[in-house]
Amino acid sequence: MNNINKGPLQGMKVLDWTMWQFGPVSTMMMADLGAEVIKIESLDGDHGRQFGQVSGVASNAYDGVSSHYFEVLNRQKLGIAINLKEKRGQEIVHSLVKQSDVFVQNFRQGVAERLGLGWEDLQKINSQLVYGSATGYGPLGEDSGKPAFALTGEARSGSLWWGGPEDDTPYNLHGVADQMAGIMLSYGILSGLLYKERHGIGQKIETSHLGSMMWLGMMRDGIGLLEGQELNRQHRSNMNNPLWNTYQSKDGVWIALSMSQGTRYWPIFCKTIAREDLITQPKFSTPESREENKHHVIG
Repeated sequence: MNNINKGPLQGMKVLDWTMWQFGPVSTMMMADLGAEVIKIESLDGDHGRQFGQVSGVASNAYDGVSSHYFEVLNRQKLGIAINLKEKRGQEIVHSLVKQSDVFVQNFRQGVAERLGLGWEDLQKINSQLVYGSATGYGPLGEDSGKPAFALTGEARSGSLWWGGPEDDTPYNLHGVADQMAGIMLSYGILSGLLYKERHGIGQKIETSHLGSMMWLGMMRDGIGLLEGQELNRQHRSNMNNPLWNTYQSKDGVWIALSMSQGTRYWPIFCKTIAREDLITQPKFSTPESREENKHHVIG
């Protein structure tokens, strides 16, 4: 752990009882902001340590044993291994809770409670504790107790449908739900710390893969609800505005265009590519005609 550059959370102590990615992302961010983070692992370790083997590939590390996946997510953290199924192990955590500002866990509903590490258990020990709970589908509903990974949260939220082709093939987001949910959890915990500083009372912060990805897609989902229709997928072959897309040049390099004001930029774009004839051509002269004939532009 090396907090040479002290951040705004200097002096804060965080107990990190998380594994894999969702929870560790959140506590990693707090460590980056200067908090002292103590990672609590079972005696066989965070499963992220064996990420390579679990994923069906060799361990992706310089020594053939460690996991870069684990090391990236748990930088700047202290560590302790405890058998939480034994009373002595639970007592050790309880003693740490008395000295801490934050406790974070990302286990299924009911696991923490069975081990005496639920919100109600720990609040009795430290009434100012900010308790972060990370789950797949949130604290309520018939799926609240089910296990989840980033992919299942992305699928349940509809996120895998956003960017794929028109044949409805799911689009791989490469675990963005873990990162997004981790950021949202940190955001909530920081709010809880501010509330604690102002009012002297701790709070329980809850977030999930599903909720975070629904929030991430709130623009398209919100617009769709207001318009009463399902919006098209955002694959490059189906973009309504040809000036908001990606294109491959003759030399094989891909470029991205981000010009949402088509009326303003269409003439400039046409001049830039030496196709001024397209400016007034009926197929492309208006936003409506460009949308109607988008496949001719996209190619």
